[in-house]
Amino acid sequence: MKAKSGHILLEPARSYRDLVRVYPEIHQKVMDLNRPFAKEGETTLPAVLLEENLRDLRAGRKPAGHCRPDAFGMRLVFPIYEEKRVEFYFTKPFRCQEVVQITEQVSALLRRRGLKHSVEYDRLPLGPMRTPPGFPVPAAAGVLGGV
Repeated sequence: MKAKSGHILLEPARSYRDLVRVYPEIHQKVMDLNRPFAKEGETTLPAVLLEENLRDLRAGRKPAGHCRPDAFGMRLVFPIYEEKRVEFYFTKPFRCQEVVQITEQVSALLRRRGLKHSVEYDRLPLGPMRTPPGFPVPAAAGVLGGV
């Protein structure tokens, strides 16, 4: 199976504080996947990101995750939604097996630690269809007389 995003949704009674004890392992998995894309001179960056994210989790706040602008790197995103439910997801710019693998590994880790959750794939909202500049927006089906 291939996916572009793998989402982990904790049960509604959980908060960001519940991730403090498992987050270092999740962070390390993302860092290991991104090691081939790391730039020279960024050796202290993973430790700093980990500490910043742990500080936010301990305070019950949404952490930044790992959203480095690497072209093919794995991203860990904590989205902001209206619901009061803790969610995070892994994503790459294209559908691949790695997203499914890391999502399943983290899900198994959370189950071992007793954190109930659900897993979903490819549930990122897609925006409206875009066209290149200077081209008209495609009309809805049937508007042009059945063309």
